[in-house]
Amino acid sequence: MRTWRLKRTATRWAALIGALLASGCIMDGRLPDDVELAPTTTSAEQSSPLGGEALAQRKLEVRRAYEDVIHFNTTLESLNRRRDRSGQTLFRAFLDAYLGMHVEPLLSGEWQSRHPELTALDANLRFVKAELLIRMREQRRAQRVIEEIERRYAERDDMVIGYPLGQQGTLREGLELLRDRKWWRG
Repeated sequence: MRTWRLKRTATRWAALIGALLASGCIMDGRLPDDVELAPTTTSAEQSSPLGGEALAQRKLEVRRAYEDVIHFNTTLESLNRRRDRSGQTLFRAFLDAYLGMHVEPLLSGEWQSRHPELTALDANLRFVKAELLIRMREQRRAQRVIEEIERRYAERDDMVIGYPLGQQGTLREGLELLRDRKWWRG
């Protein structure tokens, strides 16, 4: 019976990794011959405030990353609940790469924490990133995100955010919940 479950779990992970490879989320570092690279943006361009179409594009990217991280959080919770250690290890490696390639570059700019149209999205993404890091048992990294939230939103304790997930609360309440969760192991 146990062997059957292990085979089923391994088959599911193989299918997931195959789907990620097919969709281009995971690559071996080489690009196909028919793919052309878009011009890279400089750090000055990434950190300068946007307007018009560029702002709409940034909002879309931040919203998409937010939704992805929420789904990843749910998947990690499910793996935890099922006590699938090998799945957790594989998924954590994927999450680490995803955060480094997609989320952290979006959060690197200072201006979006002050931009009226991006402030709430930026804060929400930072909160779910911290929550995900806590689930990954990365307390130090989660603490850095919490400190970054405190620094960026120092005088906006009453700002409404979407944390805890599925609810709304103030930034102050969210930070208190994150600090309490940081030491929870589960």
